[in-house]
Amino acid sequence: MTNDNEDLKLIVKCTDEEKYGKLYGLNKQIPEEELEKAKKYMKNFAPVDFPDIMKVSGNPRGWMCTYENAPKVEEALNITETLAKREKEQKEKRKYYDENRKMKEEAQLKLEEIFFSAPRPPQKLNILLKFADIVYDPANSFRDNSYYGGGHLYIILKNSIWYIMNNGREENNWNINNIEIDNAGGAVGFKVAYSDEIHNLIKIVTEENIYSGETLREEDMNLSCGLG
Repeated sequence: MTNDNEDLKLIVKCTDEEKYGKLYGLNKQIPEEELEKAKKYMKNFAPVDFPDIMKVSGNPRGWMCTYENAPKVEEALNITETLAKREKEQKEKRKYYDENRKMKEEAQLKLEEIFFSAPRPPQKLNILLKFADIVYDPANSFRDNSYYGGGHLYIILKNSIWYIMNNGREENNWNINNIEIDNAGGAVGFKVAYSDEIHNLIKIVTEENIYSGETLREEDMNLSCGLG
């Protein structure tokens, strides 16, 4: 279904492996007199125009142009959302995601080095959540998997940061758990002193995705509970 309010642009209509490669048609119908302006750069294709119709995917019928002729069609029809513009935007998006992925991978490696050598004092998860300033749930892993004994949390307190690895699946070794979770097998928790550097690494890895569980700010309480 096409949207008449959508900007006019060329989109891939079909792909021919033998001769033409990708063929582009308009994303919506336009008046015939408008189409006439671009017809000299296009062809009204039918299945017989392809060397091997079995090697064509998509719709092999209608007015289409090759990639090479696309700029001429776009100029004739005053198309602003050009293929070149959209390809540039996609390239920039891929570059951003590639750079972001690399940055996340590097941050994750640094966090593993920091936390996996950190102490693991006993504690209760509900206490940590009550006193947390902020709790990060990467990709909603804890929200979506805690019922099954999985998921991770980064819990930021005033003076410390905890990395919680849920370890409550039936096949897990519950004997190594130091974090008590109500009505569950428990988790492994690593505690380090708070630092802005570690907090910033966590923001990168989690994309600042906040855990939806209930929290209560530490400064609102007079209890220490060994959390500092």
